[in-house]
Amino acid sequence: MKTFIIDLKVKDTEPIDWKKGLSNYLKRSYGSKNWKHFYDEKIAIKLDHLRHNSNGELAPESLLEQNLRYYAFLEHLDQRLANNSSQLRMDFVWYDAQYPLTPRDQKYKQHTLTFEKSSTLFNIAVILSQAANDVCDKDDKLAIGYLSRATACFNYISENFLNSPSTDLQAENAQFLANLCHVEAQELFLQKLLNGPAPEKQASLISKLASAASGLYDKTSNYLKVPEERIIPYGESKWTSILTCKMYVYKSVTAYHYALHLEQEGKYGQAIAYLKLASRSITSSFPFKVWLKDFIDFEGFKDTIETKTKEMEKDNDYIYHDTIPSSVSLESIKPIDAIKCPSWEQQLKSYMETTASDTDSLYKGIVPMEIYEKESIYSEEKAQMLRNEMEATETANLEYTSFVDFTNLPKLITDLEKRYSTSGASSTEDPQVELMRKQLTSYASVIHNSPFNDVDKVIRDISFMRQEILDILVTLPSQEKENSLKLKASLVEASKSDEKLFFLVKPYMEEIKLLNNANLLWSKFNTFDLSSQNQPSLLDIDDKKTETILRKLKVVKKSAEALRVLKEERQRTLSELKEAVNEDDITSLLIGNKDKSDAELKLVFNDEMEKFKPLSTRIEATIFKQASIINEIKLALDDVFSLTGIQDKSSEERNADKKRIEFVDRLEKATNNFTIFVSDIQKGIGFYSSLLKLSKDLASSAKLRMGDNSVSGGQQILPPPLPEHAPSQPPPPQYSRSPPHMGGYGTATIDSQMANLNMNQSPAVPPRNYIPGEFPQSQPQSQQQMSTFSQVPTVPQVQSFPQAQSQMSQGPIVPPKQPPMGINGLLATQRQADNEERELQMNPTSFYNKSSVFDENLYSKYSG
Repeated sequence: MKTFIIDLKVKDTEPIDWKKGLSNYLKRSYGSKNWKHFYDEKIAIKLDHLRHNSNGELAPESLLEQNLRYYAFLEHLDQRLANNSSQLRMDFVWYDAQYPLTPRDQKYKQHTLTFEKSSTLFNIAVILSQAANDVCDKDDKLAIGYLSRATACFNYISENFLNSPSTDLQAENAQFLANLCHVEAQELFLQKLLNGPAPEKQASLISKLASAASGLYDKTSNYLKVPEERIIPYGESKWTSILTCKMYVYKSVTAYHYALHLEQEGKYGQAIAYLKLASRSITSSFPFKVWLKDFIDFEGFKDTIETKTKEMEKDNDYIYHDTIPSSVSLESIKPIDAIKCPSWEQQLKSYMETTASDTDSLYKGIVPMEIYEKESIYSEEKAQMLRNEMEATETANLEYTSFVDFTNLPKLITDLEKRYSTSGASSTEDPQVELMRKQLTSYASVIHNSPFNDVDKVIRDISFMRQEILDILVTLPSQEKENSLKLKASLVEASKSDEKLFFLVKPYMEEIKLLNNANLLWSKFNTFDLSSQNQPSLLDIDDKKTETILRKLKVVKKSAEALRVLKEERQRTLSELKEAVNEDDITSLLIGNKDKSDAELKLVFNDEMEKFKPLSTRIEATIFKQASIINEIKLALDDVFSLTGIQDKSSEERNADKKRIEFVDRLEKATNNFTIFVSDIQKGIGFYSSLLKLSKDLASSAKLRMGDNSVSGGQQILPPPLPEHAPSQPPPPQYSRSPPHMGGYGTATIDSQMANLNMNQSPAVPPRNYIPGEFPQSQPQSQQQMSTFSQVPTVPQVQSFPQAQSQMSQGPIVPPKQPPMGINGLLATQRQADNEERELQMNPTSFYNKSSVFDENLYSKYSG
């Protein structure tokens, strides 16, 4: 008995030009200048050759390989285009397989990539069936593998490519072909047992396998029996006879081998009944055997059944006398499906991997928007990780710098080595005291070089400016009440902000004055030195202690070098991490996982983030090691200081040392607070100067308006609109630059006509909370450009002023294109007030950051 495999036919197609289609798509997407950056012409030509070969005249194995590779290219493209494949604007033309029962030359044209994929997959399944037919006589195991893979392909078409216009691709026809390949694979497996040695020993297994085969053949033959409602039949007319014949044959095989199984169990009566059923089934197949008579020995199998029936009837009559049932059914035999079909995704997986590199290059310009959205989430996770590492690195670098600067470590080690070497000088001063002297010298320099070292004078100047502004506002007429209230409100807010700023330095007024007077400073510092008279000479120190000190200094020096190397290593690792983050691209991975849920994508992101873990661990290790080395250096220096021979101090000397440390610490705090004060008070002074000038302008305009009214007989004449800035007008006066106020602005450059207020920020000593780049450098800006400085504080906008008399005398005034607009009130919602209060606590002069304080547009328009 041999297997007859029905010959399936592939679909025909018309050529397409992938090279042209992809290039046109990229031109539409990126323009005629940039599209080539996303196009790989060599791979596009390769894709065209691949499609041509996949529909050519090759052996089934070679044709199968070409089609699988081509389908992998299509799948990669479909993952990127999804439902937007029609944007390719390519015509995919396919014909139905040429079976006698289908219309001739029936072709279908669509723009969707899905149609190209489904048609290619149909041909892959057909080629697998043809390859099985070629090798079934030589290698039935290989043939079974081909047919099981074809079954999976047809099943995938029936479940995923619905509503296809092609008859071949309709879900019902695809499912029929899947069942056909499945039962043919089952038949091959069954015949391997039937044609093997002693099949009667496996009678029970064969009967169950044959039962499954007969059931599937029954299902496929019934599908081809065209009911009246079916308009288009499918395949060839002989298929119905072949499938019906095989159904009867395998029913007969089922009954015959089940009878043998019953005989082995001693159920002779039932066995005879099944033998008679087998005889009837094989006889029913005779009318349909015309196509299978060369493959199945119908007469020989019938004779075998009849011979076995006569033997068993004779034995039953003479020996067993078992009752023979009047009728039996094959339904009592449990079918076994021996075919396990690999999924289509499993079959395609290896080809997806081998073509991934080419498709990434060919389709790199085709990325769906949802992939960009998902990639942005991953990019934010990378950015957050990088920010954390940068922050940790910056903190560690600051700790390193602070430690080295505070101890002046390189010079300290050098000085100590010279001090205690045999050839060194015989200085008797405590190294810690010498270090404090250097620190105080630095603090005194900061105070002495500052123009604001007289804090009392600064307070008096600001108080004078406040009073002058109030005196001017009192003289304003009632018509300017609203503008006056706005200016007063800003003045009150600024006063509150400055109170917080002055609070930084008021507790340290004595220390600031002391640092500004060098003679008094050193006189005060020297009062803590009680040990200089009684301090022994270093020449009297034990040589063994000197050797110990030098040995420990050598260890400290080595640790200091290790500390420097650690810092450089940390910086290099951070650079590597930045480079790795910038070069990381998971677009292809996201495209392959585009159907996953957010929770599943989170796991994918976590797995991808693991590749940065080694670099992060290296940074973390350098930070941990740095802290350890710093502690070791501190302990070693303490040991050095304890071995100097001047450590044995009286209680009075130790008390003096403690007071000296407290004295230096308080001076350090005073210097730090003064640095913040200096960096911010300049902006406050500039702000009050602007308020004062605006108040004077307001008063001048009011006097001018009153004078015009008296001339016109008491009728109020509204001032003409301000002129726009013209090149012919005189250049605007400029204020000198000054360092910024904390969280605020620098002194402005003012155009008397239409120029905007420009800000400058370049503090001589930046405060601890100063963020570089927070404020723009002082540059001439247009009115439109100034609108981008959201953090620049502004004076409250007044409704309108006339121009100064000098400007009015220059000639006719051209109205501005846009009238000056008012400002919002100073009050905000309660929530905003709470936020501002918190900000003020952290930043005393953050008041000058608020747009309600200083409106540069108003100031530039109405400055005289």
